[in-house]
Amino acid sequence: MYFQCNLSIIKLVGVKLKKQFMKIISTLLIIVICIGCKQTSKEIISGNRSFIISGTINGDYSDFIYLNYGEIKDSVEIINNSFKFEGIVERPTQGWLNLKPDANVAWLYIENSDIKIKADYENGFQNEKPLNVLIIKEIEGSYSAEIQKEYREFYQANQNKENFKSLLYDKLEVFIDKNSTHPFSGTVLGELALINPVLSKQELIQLYAKMDTTQQNKDDLEMFKMGIATRDLYGVGKPFLKFKLPNIKDEEVHVSTFFGKTTLIDFWASWCKPCREKHPDLIKLKKRFEKDNFEIVGISIDDKKENWLKAVDMDNLEWTNLLDINKEVSSELGIQAIPFNYLIDEEGIILGVNLSIEQVEKIISGKALR
Repeated sequence: MYFQCNLSIIKLVGVKLKKQFMKIISTLLIIVICIGCKQTSKEIISGNRSFIISGTINGDYSDFIYLNYGEIKDSVEIINNSFKFEGIVERPTQGWLNLKPDANVAWLYIENSDIKIKADYENGFQNEKPLNVLIIKEIEGSYSAEIQKEYREFYQANQNKENFKSLLYDKLEVFIDKNSTHPFSGTVLGELALINPVLSKQELIQLYAKMDTTQQNKDDLEMFKMGIATRDLYGVGKPFLKFKLPNIKDEEVHVSTFFGKTTLIDFWASWCKPCREKHPDLIKLKKRFEKDNFEIVGISIDDKKENWLKAVDMDNLEWTNLLDINKEVSSELGIQAIPFNYLIDEEGIILGVNLSIEQVEKIISGKALR
């Protein structure tokens, strides 16, 4: 869940040449291209400027596996639980592997090196349909995978510390200085701006200035910009969005109904596995603080009402449940991934955005002690 191919363009402007000179240039270009093609072939064979992605899959799967990056779509048959892809990229490029549809997407960065992957195959379901699930367990020979692991381990080791925000900012200052051209830097800042707003707007802008934006994925840059804009509208200390949505009885419910209580507004969907796995913890949270003027409101972005109602019943969600079937509320808030939540106070002012259960507990406990 938490976690989301470019080619460089060279512009030649303002050059006027005579026809004869153009013919000479054209001839030279043809020679250079031919030589370049011969050199590239040698480089592919030697591996100096190419990538080799070889992998093994643990599980009973013997069909095709697909590699997607940029405009490239490649496929090979898995034989004896093994596969191999070869090619060239200009720079580290985000791509993904997937098995025969219907299947999940296993993200990875592709770079010109010898990359070895160990993965698991599982049978899954999505929207009550069989799903071929590929889970990457280990990646070797990839600098991109190394820096992803470094960042992930730092985050997990420090996220519950009181000074986590300052630790994260200091870490990213060094990290982005070292990896200013790597697209993972843009991915991290995009997610921190829109999906996981740990840092302040000013801190994010300062980190953004360190990054070489010409080397980043357009989607990550758009995510960052949207997150900064949304922060101005619906950040901590701002009034929450005023809206109406139908409940399970098709009655229109206005958000002001919940004013007077500290309320966790949780965005989810029946098909979102991390959302469903979080529900037991939310139930415990509600029971723990039921005497502290605390409420939970669930907002589903399901496309089908019947799937939503079935999930509400199956997960025993006894709080108010609303359906944002047209995505009007989630789109206005700029929500790009779920689960996602807002914690608002008794007057509808935002106390926190996309908080963990532990963070919600701390805020509610602090308010209860006042």
